[in-house]
Amino acid sequence: MRKKGPLPLFALGLASLYFLSIISIQIAAPDKLIQPDDFPSECPTESLNCSMIGPKHYRSDNLTELRINSSLEDVMVEVRRWISSQPGTEIIGEWPGQTHSVFRTLMFRFPDDFVVRGFCEGGSTVLHIYSKSRLGVSDLGVNKARVLSFNEYMSNIEMATSDCI
Repeated sequence: MRKKGPLPLFALGLASLYFLSIISIQIAAPDKLIQPDDFPSECPTESLNCSMIGPKHYRSDNLTELRINSSLEDVMVEVRRWISSQPGTEIIGEWPGQTHSVFRTLMFRFPDDFVVRGFCEGGSTVLHIYSKSRLGVSDLGVNKARVLSFNEYMSNIEMATSDCI
C-alpha cells in the first residue's frame, strides 16, 4: 500500500479553504436588487469602494452626468451591450430606465454592484452611474476605473440621433 504524502493533504486543505471563502463571500454579500426608486443618491462619505457619476459625483473625475442625444431605449440597449461585454458580469435587474448588474472578481468572486439609471431631460438621455463593492474598505480603484471605462464607451459609441421623450 502506498503512503500518501503531505502534498495531497495540503492541496485538499487549500482547495477546501478556497471554496469555504467563496461560500462565505456569497453569504456575506447576497444579491439584493436596487430598484429604480432605490437608486443611490450618493456614495458613502469618504468611501474607498464606491464611484458615482451623478449630481453628487464621487471618484469619477467630477462627472455629474452622461448626456446622449438618442432615445432612452437605444441608450439602454448600449448600456446592456457594454455590461454583457465585461468579464464576470451578470445583469440581475432590468427596467425601462435602469439596469442593475453585478461584477464579480475572478479569483474570490467578490461582488460589485453596477447600476445605470437613464431618463429624458431636455430632449437628451441623461445617465447616472453608480458602482460599489459590497464588501471591504477599498476597491483598489476598480469601481472608478469601471465607471470611467463605461463613460468612455458610451461617449464614443455611435447611436442614431433622436430626441428622448
